[in-house]
Amino acid sequence: MNYIFMAIFIAIYLVGAVSMVYQLYKITIIDAKARGLKHPKLMGLLTTSGQSSEGLILYLLKRRKYPIKNITDSEKEEISKRKRIILVGIIFMVIGAIGFVYVLIPKI
Repeated sequence: MNYIFMAIFIAIYLVGAVSMVYQLYKITIIDAKARGLKHPKLMGLLTTSGQSSEGLILYLLKRRKYPIKNITDSEKEEISKRKRIILVGIIFMVIGAIGFVYVLIPKI
């Protein structure tokens, strides 16, 4: 029975993680286009790569040289919507992790 709950909580965690990474990718593409960076999709892939967020750090360092040139209100709204979805993804990850640990703790 515990294995079923473990699988459920792992699945919840993975849904949150995949959602968060995808939304970060899309936000990076919108930001890179607004700043006029070359190859915005490559920048999005760079941002989502790495275990320690080194891709995100590299992107943030690179984009400092490029001010925002043209961003529409709809793009700003889409970025804020995607930020809220990232928050939901983080909540899913927390619930999945807490549930997984709870299943692993032996009952007293």
